[in-house]
Formats: sequence, structure tokens, C-alpha cells
Amino acid sequence: MTMLRIRNLGVRFGGVVALHDVSLDLNRGEILGLIGPNGAGKTTLFNCISGLIAPNEGTIHFEGRSLRFAPPHERARRGIARTFQNLQLWGSMTVLENLQLPIDAIARRNTLSDALGLPFSAYAERAASERARAILHALDLGRYRDRLAADLPAGIQRRVELGRALAMRPKLVLLDEPAAGLDAGETEHLAKLLHTVRERFRVSMLLVDHDMSLVMRVCDYIYVLDFGKVLSRGEPPVVRNDQKVIAAYLGEPTPELLEASPPVPEPVITTTIPSAPHLPRTDAVEVARATGTLLEVTGMAAGYGHLEVIRDINLTVQAGEVVACIGANGAGKTTTLRAISGVIRPRAGRVTFGGHDITGARPERISRLGLAHIPEGRGLFPRLSVEDTLRLAVDAAAGKPERLEAAYDVFPRLKQRRRQAVGTLSGGEQQMVAMARAILTQPRLLMIDEMSQGLAPTIVRQLFQMVDLFREQGTAVLLVEQFVESALAVADRAYIFEHGSIAHEAPAEELRRDRGLISGSYLGSAPDSTEAIEVAANGNGHHRVTDPQLMEILSMKVPAEVKRALEERAEREGRSAGALALELLEEVNHSQ
Repeated sequence: MTMLRIRNLGVRFGGVVALHDVSLDLNRGEILGLIGPNGAGKTTLFNCISGLIAPNEGTIHFEGRSLRFAPPHERARRGIARTFQNLQLWGSMTVLENLQLPIDAIARRNTLSDALGLPFSAYAERAASERARAILHALDLGRYRDRLAADLPAGIQRRVELGRALAMRPKLVLLDEPAAGLDAGETEHLAKLLHTVRERFRVSMLLVDHDMSLVMRVCDYIYVLDFGKVLSRGEPPVVRNDQKVIAAYLGEPTPELLEASPPVPEPVITTTIPSAPHLPRTDAVEVARATGTLLEVTGMAAGYGHLEVIRDINLTVQAGEVVACIGANGAGKTTTLRAISGVIRPRAGRVTFGGHDITGARPERISRLGLAHIPEGRGLFPRLSVEDTLRLAVDAAAGKPERLEAAYDVFPRLKQRRRQAVGTLSGGEQQMVAMARAILTQPRLLMIDEMSQGLAPTIVRQLFQMVDLFREQGTAVLLVEQFVESALAVADRAYIFEHGSIAHEAPAEELRRDRGLISGSYLGSAPDSTEAIEVAANGNGHHRVTDPQLMEILSMKVPAEVKRALEERAEREGRSAGALALELLEEVNHSQ
């Protein structure tokens, strides 16, 4: 029997389509993975299930009952619990108290019955303590029971967050980025704990995570979203080797997307960068020999609050060189750029730029030294006009207003929209404003975070031409980019990030030839079928079942992989799984 059934779900935010015609099935005892690149719609789907967002069309049924008009607290009472990517623990309470509070909430105890010492309250209190102890034991949290949640490391806090969800006695747990900020060892431990939790507490799970090593290891079945639609689905080995999935994660546009992208009638860029320091067109290595290392990062660690996101980061950028930082979402690329530019303060290590120690320096000081940072989302003021935005850059660099024409020469389209508010421009035009603003500061090093995000492939190709022009004229570029193939085509070297650390460094040309290494860093590795943990759970059904009682019995009596094979064969043959199961059982009976 399907526990969670979603059919033809659609969500729109104004003119933006976040989800379109999404259908999904999750069955009892199953760990179902939901993955996809940034902006694919995963969080929106999660919020629809938990009741934070109402879909525009489609249906969501949980255990056969519609969730259409059920508010979040009613969904929690029905057995849907969730964790959050940003930890939502009560920091001033102990670990044990964090677990006991939701248990007390569902027990519906009240102050009067507690004050009178009624038997119901005493029983509820004992039951809460026993369940809390069981959760502490299952999640290996016993030694932390009396510690304040705020004083714990991020990895332990993630487990407490999971424990608090289990305290609600859920039937389905929605796990939102449970491996965020964990290192490889902690992620491996979490994978084992999730299997333990499924067996011990008999819960199903819907897992959203960018750490593919976790998803491929623990999930029975995976759905892949891209641009708000279901791109692929299947068992982990099938999904990992699906060329459409690999293309989506590496930022390679599909033929359908290329055909759908509108033509660009005018050039985005010109062939030169006015007012930029000129160097002869030459190999970046020779430029480096003449001018030396421009940026050097040694042993850097950084994070947010108690969460350490990156650790032991070592990288260099030579003058006139283009360096790409690639890796799965959540691997630490953006945090690395933010720590270098001073947006956040490094916790350890050293950052040197142009011979100056800029570790922990204020962003404005770093900018004056010639380091420009275009953040993810572009960092623009939406109410300012294009011209006012560029004038701010000129003023900050103590330049002459006439230099604005240099930016307009590079991006002719911006001159036509100079009086228009930045927030009303298209995504591609906003990226032009961000790059034009950087040009006006005449940087020695330009750091660009996700330049292509949300843009049509035609625009992306022309923006990459601009990166090549920066190198030709002596400006180094440190690039974080989801269009991996395009980034490697323009880069001299690349660093691959995994679990908050640099896992590999190589010339870009070498990485372009080793496609397996790159796809492995994004999609992880699927566990061998002989190592799969067999549990009393059913597989994923994606068709109409004529005999749900029979399939429910099969769910409890056969391993997950056997039932999934049965359902997939039924789907290939265009029959119901119930009918196929009956036929097989009859064949067994006749053979005896």
C-alpha cells in the first residue's frame, strides 16, 4: 500500500513555475530519495507535503486521506514529521528536554492533571521518559542527554534534530539536508543510523540531500527533479548512470532545453574590455611566472554559528589564471569564496592576496586591494537603476564618471536600460550588471559564484566568453560554476570539493577527459546490491494496484528489492502488480 501519493502537483510563484505535473509514490518502510540541482523544486515539494505551501493544482494523499485542507499541525498529528536544513533546536534546553517536549505535546497532558498528580499524567510522564531513552540509545546520544543543545557540535545537533522528529511517533519523516555540514566520517555514521531508525521505529523516510554518497547509500528508490519536473526515477545504480541526470548535475543543457531557449538578437559582450590592464595573449602559466602567485589559501576553515562548513582548504590562483571550483551542492564552494572575500571570518588558516595577509580583513579593504566578488544571486540593489548601480562602483573605486561608457561598450544592452531598475531586468541582464560593476573596479582577481544560475544556455555561453577575455587581458578569475563542462573549457585548473574539503586538484583538460571522476563527485556511488540491507518494507509502486491487500502482505513478507522487481516487471508488461503476484503464486502452487 502506498503511504504517500502525489499526483500532478503544480506550484507557481507569480510567473515562476516551481513545480509542474509532479507525481511521486512512497511506500511503507521505504527510504525514498529526492534529488536535483539548485532550483529544481525539491524544497517547494517538501513544503507542499508538510503544509507550508498550498499547491496550485494536483493532489497529495497520506495513507489514503487527502492533505489538501490539512494545516501543518494536523499533518504532524497524522504522522508526518520533518527535520530542517537550518537547525531548529531549543538551544537553552538539554538534549533530553528537546526530546521530551514533543512527546508531552502529543500526549496532551495539561497543567491541572500534572498538579493533581492524576494517574494519566504519571503514566504519560513515564511513557515520555521511556521513549526519550529509546531514542537516545538508537541515535547514540546517551552521553549527551544532559548537555545543552546549543553547546553540541553540528554533527550531534543533526542527530538531536532527527531524534526530536522521532519523538512525535511519526509514520513518515521528511529529512531536509540531514548531512549538511558533516564530514565524510559523520555522513557514513548517519547512513548507518538511518537504517537503524527505519528498523527500530518502523518509519518511512523522504530524504532530500545534496550529499550523493549518503543518498546512494541509504535510499531504496530515487526521484530526480530538474526545472520543477520529474527528470528521472529508479534505483540508485540506475539513477547514478542516467545520462540525463549526469547532464543536469554537471550543468549540461539537454537538446530540448537548447531548442527552447530564446535566441539572443544582440551580442552580450564586445571583444575587448576597455580600461582593463592589458597583457599580451599568452598562456596563463607564463603570466604566473612573470607575476607570481596572486592568491594563496592555506589550511582555511570557516562556517556559520556552530556549523563548520569547510576545513583545511588549500588553493592558489596565479595572475592571469582562470581556476574553477566544482563539486556537489553543499560541498563548501560558496563558503570558501565568502571567507576569502571577508564576508565571513575564517576560523583557521591564512589567506594571502598580492603579498598581503587578508585573513579576517574587512571586505572593503580586500576590495581596495583588487579582489572583486560577484556572489551567488549577484548581490545587486533591485530598486536602483542600472546607471546608479554602476556609478556606485565608480565612486567606490575613486574613478571618473566617464568610465561608465567603458562598461556600456562591453555590454551594449545595459546602455539601452540604463534608467531601468535592476530588479526589473531579466536574469541575464542582471548578471551583466554584476559583471559590469566588477569591470569598473579594475580587479586583479575576480571571484564569480554561480554565474550561469537560472540563465538560458545562449546567455551562459556568451558570459563564458567574457571570462576568457578577462584572462587574455591579465585579470585572474576564481569561478564557482554548475555548468561544469563550460567551466572546465575556459579554466586552466580546477579544484573538486567534497564534504567541505578539496578532494582533488588537476589541470582542467585532464578533468574534462576523466568524466567518471567528476560525475562521481556529484552523484556519489551506489552501494553494491550484495551489501543492501534487507528490511520488511515494500518497494516503490508507480502504477495502479488492483489488489492492495495482497501487495500489503507482500510488503511485510518479502525483501524490498524483491517486491520492487515485481512491480517493475508489472510496469514493463503493462499489468497490475497484484495480478502478476497472484500469477506467480499460482505457478509456485502448481509446481508443488
